[in-house]
Amino acid sequence: MFIQRLFASIRLWFSLIRVSYQVAYGYFHLLRLPKPTVTIFGASRASQQDDYATRAHELSQMFSDVGISVVTGGGAGIMEAASCGVKQKSTSSIGIGVKDLGEGRNHCVSNYIELDYFYARKWLLTRYSSGFIVFPGGFGTLDEMAEVITLVQTQKLPAVPIVLIGIEYWEIFMDWLKREALGHNYIEEGYLKLFVLTDDVQEAFAIVRDACRTTEKKNDKKENT
Repeated sequence: MFIQRLFASIRLWFSLIRVSYQVAYGYFHLLRLPKPTVTIFGASRASQQDDYATRAHELSQMFSDVGISVVTGGGAGIMEAASCGVKQKSTSSIGIGVKDLGEGRNHCVSNYIELDYFYARKWLLTRYSSGFIVFPGGFGTLDEMAEVITLVQTQKLPAVPIVLIGIEYWEIFMDWLKREALGHNYIEEGYLKLFVLTDDVQEAFAIVRDACRTTEKKNDKKENT
């Protein structure tokens, strides 16, 4: 029994050391990105001909053109489309993946790191961005979106813009929030203002761009005082 516990403790400490190293390594790469940055979430199973993938490509290209770096999960689908939007700007995008998903890096991501655990990946994807774009997706996208909204709601993250793309796709989710979660008083009505829902790529771009400019001005004032 003692030997088993000893080996279990060793494995635990090894895992903690390894994941700490991976997070530090990822943080180092994020620091090298030109600021500000935006994180784009979305389905890994979307084809590149999908309308949402086309919008992700367009949107990331717009961010890149104004000097906003793009962070994704580095995989296929929406992530690939977003990476390809900034393919020619090798220093302004990064993909953060997770091992053993059977996806690997997409062919457009210029800078890619791979972690062992989802929670470490989410930490890096959420902690250093000035805005978030959430395209339609599955369980992983829902998890990432809920994480960001919760962090902003609980003031663990500053009030950064969170933009959901796809009014038709998110319609049932919005109905559930308003009819069930709000109806049962499980959330406050003000929480629905923590994010914006739109189909307009230009609107999504403008919201995040303006927020990034405001953040930059605040940072400049802090540096000059």
